[in-house]
Amino acid sequence: MWIGTGQLRTRPFPIPTPSNPVSVSVVIIALNEEQRVGDCLDSVLELTDDIVVVDAESRDRTREICRAKGARVFERRWSGFSDQKNFGNAQARHQWILSLDADERVTPELAASIRREFAQGRLSRAAYSIRFRNYYGEREVRFGAWNPEWHVRLFDRGMYDWNTDEVHEGLRGMEGCVSGRLQGCIHHLTVNSRDELAAKTRRYSELFAVKLRRGGRVPGWAKVWLNPAWRFSRDFFLRLGVLDGAAGWAIAWEAARYTHLKYWRALPERPPRRPIEWLAPVAVATVLGALVYVMPANAFRGFSTDAESAARNAAQISDPNRTAGSLALLDADDDDRLSTLPDDDDDVLT
Repeated sequence: MWIGTGQLRTRPFPIPTPSNPVSVSVVIIALNEEQRVGDCLDSVLELTDDIVVVDAESRDRTREICRAKGARVFERRWSGFSDQKNFGNAQARHQWILSLDADERVTPELAASIRREFAQGRLSRAAYSIRFRNYYGEREVRFGAWNPEWHVRLFDRGMYDWNTDEVHEGLRGMEGCVSGRLQGCIHHLTVNSRDELAAKTRRYSELFAVKLRRGGRVPGWAKVWLNPAWRFSRDFFLRLGVLDGAAGWAIAWEAARYTHLKYWRALPERPPRRPIEWLAPVAVATVLGALVYVMPANAFRGFSTDAESAARNAAQISDPNRTAGSLALLDADDDDRLSTLPDDDDDVLT
C-alpha cells in the first residue's frame, strides 16, 4: 500500500478475514480505480473469503489497494468487458460468482439477502438479479431511464458466462431462464459530471456501431434521425426524468445523443457531414404531439399514480438480463426495422 510520500510501507497490512463467509466469489474488473475500488471491496469483505480483481494495467494505486484488502489481483491487458469478466470467473475458487465493477457497492441489505439464499443449502435459482440505484455525482437518480434498473450479477458460473459483445455484455444461456430477485441493492456511482457522461456517450456509441457493423446490421434512416427524438421525449417526460432536474435533463439529452451517434456511426457510407447531435431536443415538441395522437391511453397510466409506484410497476416487467454491465441492454428487435414509436432500443448509459 502506498503512503503520502510515494514509498511502499515496509510492513504489510493485516489481511481481514470474514467471520462467516458465503461460498461465493466476488469478481471485480478495474482500471485506474484507486479512488473508488476501496469502498467497493469494503462492501463485500464480510461476505466472502474470495475476492478476485482483474486489473487492466492500471497506472495508479489500484492493485496495491486491492491486495491490502485481501483481494487476489490479476494484471491483464484490457480485452473487453466480457473477456475480462470471464477471465476473472475462471480464477474464482467458488462455483457462484457475484460480479461487480469498481464503482459499485453492495448494501448490507443485499449482503444479508445473499446470506439467506445460501443458508438454505441449495439455491432455488441458477441466477439472481439485483436492483441498481444509480448516482449522477452525489445525487441519486430516481426517475427517467436510469430507474428502475436490474442486472443479473449473482450466478452459477457452471451454467452461465459473459457473451463476447463489445458492449451490452450479458450472460449466455439466460434465454428462457427465470432468475430470482434479491432484496437490497447495489449503489452505482455512474458518473461524476456532465463531461464524464458525454465522454461515455462518445466511447460507447462507437463500440456499439462496431458491434452492429460486425453483425451486418444496417440501421434505417428512422433509427438515425427519429429515434433520438423519441428517446429524449420518453426519458425526460414519460418516464418523469424532468423530476430529477438538471441531472434528468443531462441524462435524457445524452441518451438521445447516444442513440443518434451509435446508428449514424454504423452506416456503411456516412454522409460527408457531422452527425446532428442537437436533433433530439429540437424535435421533442413534434414527437410529443404525435405521441398524444397515436399512443393508447394506458401509455400514460403512470401519471395517475405517484411516481414511485409507477417505477415499481415498471420494475416488475423489466428483463433482468438485459442490463448487465457498464452499459445495459441490446435491442431485442432487429435494428433494420423502421419502427420509431415506440422506440425498440433502450440502451442505458450507466
